[in-house]
Amino acid sequence: MKKIIKFIGVMLAFATLAIVANSQPAQAAHNNYRVKTLKTYKNYTNYTEDVAFYAKPNTQASVWNNQYFDKSIKANAFYKKGYKLASHKATTWFVEKKVRIYHKLKSATYYYVANRTGHMQGYVRTNALRRGFSPYGYQIISTKWYNKYDYFHVKDSYKAKNVYVWNYTHTTKRANLKDYPGAVFNKTHTVVMRHNGKDTKYVYLVGTLNGTTKGTRGYVAESAITGGLNPDHTGMNYVDMRYFVNNTDFNHYLQTGKNQKLAREITKLFPNSQPDLGLSKIAAYNYDSFDNDVDGDPNPISTEGYTDIKAFPALQKWLYTNHKSSNATKIAGIKKLLDKEGYTDSKRASMSGYKLGIQIVNNIVMPSGESGDLASRYGYVFILGRADN
Repeated sequence: MKKIIKFIGVMLAFATLAIVANSQPAQAAHNNYRVKTLKTYKNYTNYTEDVAFYAKPNTQASVWNNQYFDKSIKANAFYKKGYKLASHKATTWFVEKKVRIYHKLKSATYYYVANRTGHMQGYVRTNALRRGFSPYGYQIISTKWYNKYDYFHVKDSYKAKNVYVWNYTHTTKRANLKDYPGAVFNKTHTVVMRHNGKDTKYVYLVGTLNGTTKGTRGYVAESAITGGLNPDHTGMNYVDMRYFVNNTDFNHYLQTGKNQKLAREITKLFPNSQPDLGLSKIAAYNYDSFDNDVDGDPNPISTEGYTDIKAFPALQKWLYTNHKSSNATKIAGIKKLLDKEGYTDSKRASMSGYKLGIQIVNNIVMPSGESGDLASRYGYVFILGRADN
């Protein structure tokens, strides 16, 4: 009998312990904030005026940080971090959802909001906001996407003026295009920015400022920008073969580019063969690997308009192997290998009717690969060919 009573006592103790243990997570779950969605705003990602709000004057409210919308928020996380609305008067908040949040016996209505970039988001009481874009600072009030791959540059009439590249809040100058007259950009979209009641169009440009810097991007006043390739290569450390307008500006770049010294020495070896832009593109895309795509695949182009093309693969291989050598060593090696292939000084001087296709990238530090990290790059190719009349 005593054993039975003792056994029952032990079982009751275990049962009590289990009840206490199980009640703790239940109690914790009961303390969570429950979120019920009242409305989802379809235009949230378009950042249009119907989902735009800003802080009411003198509000003491905060946007309580919660990086991901959830139906349940832990009690110790909801008010853990917030953004004081009074400190973000110039921020326009875009509403994704209107919700009712319940906690114990209380509830209140909130908006789930984010700023334009999404790095600030969370819950804010609906009575802390007013509809519309913030009247402070610069506000992007409309966006039109540009789904083409065209080129843009600063207008000639603006090249002596300050033309700034701005961040989206128009508070940080990322560059002054006055210092980079040769830059070429792509446009991704056009916006209208409102400031002190005045609306101004800006274009969002992406590109490298001098051919060798990492990509710069930002908003530039549309009035200072024009479409098309930039025939001015002033200050460019490297110009992609795609960015030349015609033979004139291509030859000017070869003769003036600070990183084209080796190219100039090579052109002197062919005194009667004028560098030709079309043939140079064929050289770059059909006979060299420097301009292969990011997967390493070649991008050959048509050779229409040119005949009797002569390439120098052995010489090219030697240049790649000796890319760290001085220019003097490279020129001596080129002349020696040309002589070996029968292209002596006298033969090269007597050649007429041939054009020179050339692209020389001689250990230039520039963005490389998909990451765009800066690295020393090199590529060597030149060919001869006749242009059809």
